[in-house]
Formats: sequence, C-alpha cells, structure tokens
Amino acid sequence: MIPNHGKFSTAPDHQTLMSGHSILYIGRGEFATDYLNELQSLPCCTYLTRSSTLELPEDAAYIVDVILLEAGPMIAQAGKTLTALIRSLDPYPVIALTHKEREHRGIAAVRAGAQGYICIDDITVEGQEAAFHHAVRRSRLQRRLSSTDVTVLSILTSINDGVIIVDNSGHVLEINPAARTILGLGPRRQPDPSWEQTFCCVDESGDSYRNSADLPLVRARNGEKFANQIAIYRAPEQPDALLSINGQGLFDGNRELIGGVITFRDITEARKRTIALEKQAQFDELTGLANRSLFTEQLTRAIGRSQRKSAPLATLFIDLDRFKSVNDTLGHDIGDALLCDVAKRLTDNLRVGDFTGRWGGDEFVVCLEDFGEADNAAAAAQKLLLVLSEKYEIGNSEIYATPSIGIAMYPDSGENAAELIKAADVAMYEAKKRGGGRFQYFSQSLNTKLAQREELEVGLRHALVRDEFVLHYQPRIDISTGRLIGLEALLRWQHPRFGLLPPARFLPILESSGLIHSAGEWVIATACRQLAAWQRRFELPDLSIAINLSPQQLIHNRLVDVVRKILADTALDPGCIELEIGDGDIVRKRIAEQDILRRLRKLGVRLSLDHFGTRDVSFESIDNGFIDSFIIDRSLIADVEENESHKRIVRAAIAMAQGLDIEVAAEGVETMTQLEFLRSCNCDLAQGFLISRPMQSDKVSAILRSEIAGTSLLSRGMP
Repeated sequence: MIPNHGKFSTAPDHQTLMSGHSILYIGRGEFATDYLNELQSLPCCTYLTRSSTLELPEDAAYIVDVILLEAGPMIAQAGKTLTALIRSLDPYPVIALTHKEREHRGIAAVRAGAQGYICIDDITVEGQEAAFHHAVRRSRLQRRLSSTDVTVLSILTSINDGVIIVDNSGHVLEINPAARTILGLGPRRQPDPSWEQTFCCVDESGDSYRNSADLPLVRARNGEKFANQIAIYRAPEQPDALLSINGQGLFDGNRELIGGVITFRDITEARKRTIALEKQAQFDELTGLANRSLFTEQLTRAIGRSQRKSAPLATLFIDLDRFKSVNDTLGHDIGDALLCDVAKRLTDNLRVGDFTGRWGGDEFVVCLEDFGEADNAAAAAQKLLLVLSEKYEIGNSEIYATPSIGIAMYPDSGENAAELIKAADVAMYEAKKRGGGRFQYFSQSLNTKLAQREELEVGLRHALVRDEFVLHYQPRIDISTGRLIGLEALLRWQHPRFGLLPPARFLPILESSGLIHSAGEWVIATACRQLAAWQRRFELPDLSIAINLSPQQLIHNRLVDVVRKILADTALDPGCIELEIGDGDIVRKRIAEQDILRRLRKLGVRLSLDHFGTRDVSFESIDNGFIDSFIIDRSLIADVEENESHKRIVRAAIAMAQGLDIEVAAEGVETMTQLEFLRSCNCDLAQGFLISRPMQSDKVSAILRSEIAGTSLLSRGMP
C-alpha cells in the first residue's frame, strides 16, 4: 500500500505530474496486493496487468510502458539470475519492488540494470510518480545510446570516482554508488530537476558562480568538455567537500546531444595536505618563523601599504655575534635551541602588525610598520638589542649572545624588498665591524644622528667619574607671600665637546642604557647634601628641595635604600625632600611601584605628581595617600591668559586639590598676569622665569641671603 505520510493527494504538481502509464507487474500476487490496488487509483497508472511468470507477454508492446518486478527469492527459485531477467525484459524500463527492510534487494536490482526501485511500504505519491518519471527518462536515454556507449556508462557507474549522468533538460538519470558516498546521498535520494543549479554552485574561492552556464552539470549537458574544474559541494549538516570535476556531453548514435556526464573525486584532504606542504615550504622548520621566501613576499606587500599610506617602514637585519663559538663549544643542538629562543624573543617583543623571519643560519629579519618618526625605529632596535642580549638558559648552560642589527628605511635605503634587505644587511655588517652588540642605520643622515647618540652614551658612562654632571636649581615661591620656600634640582651635563646639555638631550639615553639608576642616585645625594648645607648656613630649616624621579627608578628597591641612607647622612627633615613622579599612571596600576611609593612615604619624604593636567590620572591616584602635592604642567599655564578652557582646568584642579588637602604648584610662570591668575585661584606655589631661571648653587646662596634680608625674588627681578 502506498502510505500518504500526510501528503496523500492526487492534486497536480507541475514538477512531478505526467501522463499515466500502462504497467506490468511481475511477481507473486500476494506480495504487493495492497500496493497494487492503491496504485490503480492513481493518475500515474492508466492500466495495470499482473503476471506471475517471469516472461514478457506476447502483447507486451501494446500493454507495457513500465515493468514493476518483485525483487525476491522467486527469481532464483525459477532458475534465473537477476541480471539475466532484467535483460530479458529489455527495452522496457524496470522498477524493482521490495520492502524497506529488504532495501538491499532493490539496490542489487539497480546494479543489475533496473532503472530504479521502490520500497512498497515506504513511498509517497510524489515519490511514486518521480520514480516512474525517472525510470522512463533513463530508459529512453539508454535506448538512444549505442551498445558501446551503454557499456562505457555501465563501467563508469562501477568505478571509484563519482559519476552523475543528466539528460539534456538537466534531469539526473544516474548517480553511481561512489558519487552517493562522496556527496552523502542515501541510496533512494533522487535529486529534483533544480538540483543541477545547486550542485557545486560555489567555486574553490568560496564564491557562488554568477553565471549558471559555469555550473558543472550545465556545462556537461551543453556538450562542453572540461577537466579539473574545482568546485565546492555544500549540503546542510555536512562539511563542505572540494571536488575536482571532469565533464563532457553525452551523444546518441547519430551524434545528437542528449545529455551530459561528469566524473569527480573528493580532493578535500589532498588540498589540505597541499596547503600544509605549501606552509611547510614557507616557514623555517627549526624556528617556525617565515622563511626567506615568505618574508620577502610579506615585505613586498608591506612596502605597498607604506606607499599607499605614505607611512614609514623599516627593515632590520639581525645577526648573532660569535654564534659559531656556541656551535663549536656547546654543540649544534644547543645552537639550534638558542636560535629557537631568539625567534621566540623576537616574536614576543614585536608589536601587532610587525613581522619577523629567519633569513638563514643565525640571521633574522624584521619589518616594522607605522612607527611614527624615523628615530622610533632606533627605539625598537634598542629594545630588541636589550632583549636579545639577556642571558639564555638552555639545559645546564648559560649563554650570552649579543646581536648586531642593521636598519634600512623605506624608501631612502631601497625601493623594493631585495634592496631594503640588502641595505639592512650592509648596515648590520657595519655594526658588527664596530664591535657588535649595537645597531646601525644604512642612511647616512641617520647614521650621523646615531653616531652622536653613541658618542653621548659612551660619554655618559664616564660622566659621573669625570664629574661632568652638575645641578642647577630653580626657586619655588609661596604665591600668597612671595617668599622663597624651596628649589627644584635640575640635572645638567657639562659635555666636553657639546657644552652644557639639558636633560632632554641625554635623559632618554640614560634610561635606555640603564645608567639612570647611578645618575639618579647621584642627583638625590648631591641635592640633599646641598640642601643640608644651605639650611645650616642660612638657618632655614624649612627650606625644601624637589627632585625628579624616572619611572625606572621606581622599580628597584635600591631607591628606598638610597633615600634612607642620605637622610641618615645629612640629618635632614624628610618633609623637606619632595620626590616628583613624572608618570601618574604607575600610581594606580602597578603593585611593585606602589610598594616602593609606600615605603618612601614611611620614610617621611613628600611625593609630588608632576605634569598634572596632561596625563591620565584618576581621582583614586591622588586620593590614595601617596600624593602630597601636584604640579600643574607648564603647557596649561603658558596660554592661560587667553585660553578659557585652560583657565577652567586650572581652577578645577586647584579646587579639587584643596578639597583633598593636596598642595598645588604651578611651573612655567613667566608673566605677572599668569601669577595673578594663580593667586586668584588660591594656588599655593609657583616657579618659572618670572621668578627665576635655573641657576648654579653659588647664585642660589645670593638669593638666600636676600631672602633673609627681606628682599623677595619678585622685587629683585629675574637673576
């Protein structure tokens, strides 16, 4: 019986409706009685003849359009084979009948030559009509083929490649078992006529074909012969399959196009292996970094981006100094491990967007993009220089390896990847000639600046020993009284060739070279001893000194020890010493620095937040007990006379400080108008050129004598 499955209807369907068929049933009468009775009531059956013999009736030509054959043991019992029986029923289309639990019998019948099969206990009206329609069309196509063509198609359907045959209207007539396995199609799944428009409609790039004429099944049924069309088969609830498809037209004995045939194989895994091999060919096997070929390709693309954005680009060529001795003394395994560690340090210390590769041996290359000023490339090189020079612990060995780094800038040093890498290589060898453990620019102008920096760095290493550092002092007054209450100690370097240098010229070098700690300790000791001498000489026990701290000084416990020792040596009141912190961010974020600040507070010294108003500082950072005062940045004071926004900021900052009992100082005061504005805001302290320029210690003594005599700095005029 034909189950309805909720859709039992004889209503016309434009896709499945066809004229009725004269049907011959061959089989036992009791096998499909209910099914056949139901079939007779359907429009697809105009006449039904039943036969219990396995032979065609003499009037078959008049009464047979389709043969329904019971696929069961009766065939073998009659002494026939399934293949021979189906051939004897030629040229009529044969549809095997079976039960769902015996579906394998229907599949075997199709392989033996039947046009299809039906499970009589699991078929819908629409499925029934589609099966008849398919069988008739498939049979008609086979009849138009020559015997040779039929044999070829028979062979194709049994091969391991997928095979699909369509007629000239796109109706799928054959899907071989291999194709069903590749595509995940069940044995009874018969695609509808629209399937050719969705089968492999996505190209290998993942884009849908815009023209239906490019679809594989359409190309084949249009008579086009093609090979290795790569397309993606996409179906719900299963992974995409990448197929390599061959196709051609299908012609009858008169060379008339009657359909098309495609063969295909699944190359998904093969393509994955190919991609893996290509990746292996692009990356260094030892370190995992891009190899020479891939880095050059990446650098070429980066140059294109640099051209479009008019942004700077730098190539660094890095070579390890004396690497050969590591291999010779410790062995190649240790040498390989060292190279892997170098590669990891490089990748860990580059910004997102920058990239690196292994050029060969102990040579590495780096590309830096979007780094601002050209000098910033030197800062990046300096960072890599320090990182790569740190101790390596490999197994039981401690290894120290320094790099030589060459820097080439685009487009000054080269207009393409090859030229840039060559220029960086040349610069690297120049760095190596100069002793290694350094970096060198290829550009002559930048080399000049680098040479000056190196000269300053070399000089800084001897500046303390040669007593070239000096302190200048800038007075700070109480705005309400005009009296001098303290001074800020400012470091200067009396360079033997360049003369007196301000901190901006050498402070970054002090910090990057690690000399900031010894220089900073000298400043603290010298300024405190000078303050103690002035206090005793002029009997000014409340005179204070402000000393700038570098953020790097706040990460070492030695700072606390230095301050504790100088307090003990000078017997100064700790409240007379104010340490200015230039980086407000550390006050609220870094636990280690907060611990240092807490220990300094326990010593009794004052802590001040410098450059207030230009840094990102939260209320928490000035209300956590660390900060005693803050200094309004000179940029806010410089145009306060005409900048209403800056006026509001200064007023708000001072009002907030008063509410938190924090002292406020303003630096960069140069006019009386600025001073009067600050006085109107109740600002506590001021310093700047209006009051006094920074001066050497002997001139400070003259000012202190005047203060004792009752003459204020403002009445004296600028010294």
